[in-house]
This record gives sequence, C-alpha cells and structure tokens, in this order.
Amino acid sequence: MNEIVQESIGFLAGAIVTTAALPRVVEIIRNHDVARTESYSRNAMLVIGNLIWIVYGITADALAVTVMCGLSAAFNGMILVSIFLANRRHARLTT
Repeated sequence: MNEIVQESIGFLAGAIVTTAALPRVVEIIRNHDVARTESYSRNAMLVIGNLIWIVYGITADALAVTVMCGLSAAFNGMILVSIFLANRRHARLTT
C-alpha cells in the first residue's frame, strides 16, 4: 500500500479515537466536580498504554501512532490530573 495512504489511514483512525475523549475533557473543564465520577485506574491505564504506544510508534517509525497516542495520552492525563484535584478539593471541603 502506498506509504502516504497508509499513514493517512492511521491519522484518520487515530483522530477518530482521540476525538472521542474530547467531550469528557470539555465537560470536566466546565465543571471540575464531574471529574470525581471518573475512574482513576482506568484513566491511569489509558495514559500508561498510550505512552507505551508512543514508544512503539517511535521505534516502528509510525508517525500517526506516535502523534495520535501522544494527543490521547495528553487528554487522558488532563482527566487524571482533574480527578486528583477534584478529589483533593472535595476532601478539603468535607474536613
């Protein structure tokens, strides 16, 4: 398959999957308390998994994998930080 077409398919697939996290990120930015309903372990695993995919993408010279997993790791990392901050804020308010 043509290398440009193959890379384009990778970017398209990555964009669709990565964009799926955006509504949740936007919702958490608008209302920080929403983050308390998120799973800390799930988002931690997503960040770790995406970081491993980035390493794979770099070693396999797969630009689409590297870029899209980098964006996905950043979005899920933002959710992870928001979960931590929301839980800390809630604990401070309840004590």
